[in-house]
This record gives sequence, C-alpha cells and structure tokens, in this order.
Amino acid sequence: MHNSFIKYTFIFGIATFISRIFGFIRDAVIAFVFGANSLTDAFFVAWRLPNTLRQIFAEGGFNAVFIPIYTSLKQSNIDDAQKYVSSMFSYYTLVLSIITIFAVIFSEVIVLVIAPGFAKNSEILETASNCVKIVFPYLILIGFVSFFMALLNTKGRFFIPAVSPALLNLSFIVFSLFFSSYLGIYSLAIGAIVGGVLQVALTYYQAKKEGFYVRFTLNLHPKVKKTFQNLLPSAFTFGIDQISYILNTILASLIGAGVISYLYFANRIFQLPVGIVGNGLGNSLISVLSKHFASKDFKSFILDIENGIRFSLVASIPSTFGMLILGQEIIQVLFARGAFEERDTFYTYLALVGYAIGLIFSLAGKPLKSAYFSLGDYKTPVLCGFIGVIIGFFTAVGLVFFFNMGVFGIALGLTVSSFVSFVLMWKFFSFEIPKKNIFITALKSLLASFVFSILILALKPFVINKYIIVFGGIILAIFVYLLMLKILKEELTNVILNKIFKKFS
Repeated sequence: MHNSFIKYTFIFGIATFISRIFGFIRDAVIAFVFGANSLTDAFFVAWRLPNTLRQIFAEGGFNAVFIPIYTSLKQSNIDDAQKYVSSMFSYYTLVLSIITIFAVIFSEVIVLVIAPGFAKNSEILETASNCVKIVFPYLILIGFVSFFMALLNTKGRFFIPAVSPALLNLSFIVFSLFFSSYLGIYSLAIGAIVGGVLQVALTYYQAKKEGFYVRFTLNLHPKVKKTFQNLLPSAFTFGIDQISYILNTILASLIGAGVISYLYFANRIFQLPVGIVGNGLGNSLISVLSKHFASKDFKSFILDIENGIRFSLVASIPSTFGMLILGQEIIQVLFARGAFEERDTFYTYLALVGYAIGLIFSLAGKPLKSAYFSLGDYKTPVLCGFIGVIIGFFTAVGLVFFFNMGVFGIALGLTVSSFVSFVLMWKFFSFEIPKKNIFITALKSLLASFVFSILILALKPFVINKYIIVFGGIILAIFVYLLMLKILKEELTNVILNKIFKKFS
C-alpha cells in the first residue's frame, strides 16, 4: 500500500498532540482563573477574529495554493522558485498588515457584527474591542509561521511547524497565572502576541536551517498574482468551518452570557482529533497528491485519496464514540475547577455532543479538499462548503429559536454543514473514487468502536475516580479498538501500528 502520507500525518499528529496537551493545560488554566462568563466571552470573540482569518488566509488555505506552485517552479528553475518565495512573502505580509490595521481601527464595529448581543452591555463591548486591538496583530505573526510551515512541508518537515503552537499555549499559561491579577482578561491578549513571536522565531530558525531564506522585495513575481487569485477560493474552503463558528458566535451572543465560552471549550476538545489527524492529513496529502498529479501517476493519486478517506474514518469514528461516552468526564477533568462550575460542565458537554456527531464528515472532507486543490480546482470545494454553511446556519437558527435547543442546537448546525459539504464534494469530484474499501473500513471502525463503548459504559458505574475513568477509559478504548480492527483484518491497522513501532523502535 502506498502510504507516505500516513507517515507525514503520523509525524504531524505527534507534534500536534504535544501542542494540544499544552493547549488543554492552557484552557484548564483559563477556566480556573476566569471561568465561563461575559468577560471570557469578550476575549473569545476577540480571539476568534485573527484565528478565523488564520484558518482562511494562512495554514491550510495558504499551503494548498503555495505548495503546488512552488513545487512546480522548483522542478523547472530553483532560482526562479527562490524569487517567487521572496516576492510572495513580501506581498503576503503587506496584505496581512492592511487587514490588521483595518481590524484595529474598526474593532468595535467588527465585534458588534460578530457578537451583536454585546450591544446590550457597553462594558463588555469595550472590553472585547480593546482585546481585538491587542490581539489582532497575531494574524501577521501566524502568517509568517504559515509561510515557513509551507516551505518546510515541501521538504517533508512537519514536526516543528506542528509543534510550534505549544509555545503559544505556554505563553497563555504564563500570562494567565502570573499577570491576570494585574491585567485581568487583557493578560490573555498580551500572552497571544508573545506566543506568536515565539512561534515565528522557532519556524524561521528551522526554515533557515533547511536552507530557505526570504527577503523583502517589491518585485512582483508573475506567479504571485496567480497565488492570490487561487488563495481566495482556497482560503474559504479551508476556513469554511471557521465561518460556521463565526455564525455560531453570532447566535450564541444572542442567547446569553457564557454560551460563547461553552462553545469555545467544547470546540477545543472537538479540535483535538481534527488537529492531530485532520490538519496533518490535509497538509500531507496536498504535498503527496500534488507530486502524483504533476508526474501523471493517477493510480497512486486515486489510491492515496481512497486511503486518506479510510484513514480519516479509522480516526474519526472512535473519536466520536469517545467524546459521546466520556465527554462529560473529560470536561470535568480538564476544566471543572476554580471559577468553572457544574452548570458550565453540563452546557459544555451539550455543545460537545453537537460537535462530535459531525466529526466523521469533518475529517473525511479533508482528503477530498486536498484532492481538489492538487488538481488546481478551488471553486468546487468553495461552492460545496458555502452551501453547507448556509444550510447548517439556518438549521442552527431553527433548532435554537423554534425548538429551544440552545447551545446543542448551535453545535449541531456545524454537523449539518460538514455533512452537506462532504456529500457535495464527493458527488462533484471528477475522478471515480472506489467505494467498496471505504465502506468496509467504515463498518469495521463502527463495530470496533461499538465494542469498546459497551465495555467502558459497563465499567463506568464501578469506577468512582474521574481521572481513572478518563485516562484509563481512553487507554482501554485505544487497545480494544486496535485489537478489534486487527481481528477484523483492517489493513490500515497494520500500517498505523508499523509506523508507531518504527517511530519508537
């Protein structure tokens, strides 16, 4: 089986897991120090803005456009490729700077657009607006990180870029614990900027070590225009979930204080498998599929798409079951202390359930998006994603205001969005993707997940300690799940286990 993308995904996943561990510590510290209230709502709204644009204009969206163009130029003329790198870096920085200046000037207006419910409380509105002014320059910093990440990915270097968010999370932790008594909620905003600077330093050092260099220049390389033309549709495709989160934030701000925070904390747990598997899978497949398509190796091209979807199912199905049966205990272990109350745990779990149901479609859509981008088709996934967002948003509106489902209804809207987007992308893809193996993998993963879920549910009444339930349950679930897949002769299990043993041997 051709599986180089699994190797890259595995490396990316390890690095992301490390950074996410720091991320959970960060969120636990924030929950302990600040709780879930109108102040945390204000910061999370401000933090949502640069993070949304990061997903749209940086990271996956930028990689999807930059890597195929750079790879093509490098194969024909290395000097021309270097000129393209410097030119693209300069104009990319200019665009991000203009967006940042605009956001800082009109911060209050932007906050009101994203969180109209803040209009009822002038103090919270002002706090959110001030946080935007402080935190928004992070967009420029993460733009630099994404640029160096794309360069490193072209050489198969995934670990350092993926582990760099650990520095951001560490900065959040330090500023929350040691500066919150002086700076209040603004300590989080300042911590974000310091963390961004640390991320830039680490990725720049690694890029320089690999022989890359950039310099500012006003010379406009011919491919820069093409890159920006492709970036907009690509960005919206990779950032479509972020647009859904913004729409969710609008609804949440109209319901009441704390709801935005519940969605944030639930989304942080939901994003663990997305970050470890989904982002790594998407980034690695873009590189691999672009090379297949450039060399006209269509057999490997189709095989890697098929295996990418199968791999996403092997990862997402047990993750969904795990969040459903252990979600409440996970929230208690991570957040339920200090200012984070029992009521906050309950509503965060409701949001997590709504998100978890759609994880399968969210992860399975990553290989399809990468496939479209490797073909140079950015419009189709944008259209599919846009239709999904619209349908998901109106579903959420109906669930919230007509069925009174509150935070669960908002999260469920994202699930509907992911499902619609995936179905449409599959339908319109120009190559025929074999369905038989994907279907068999899905059935085996469902059966294996059902077995470990029944076992954990049967054991839960006899285990009082929540830490044993969570950590013991996760270890037991992984062991039983992989064992069941081995018994069911799911071939991807052997690939995954071989990668793990090879990495640690």
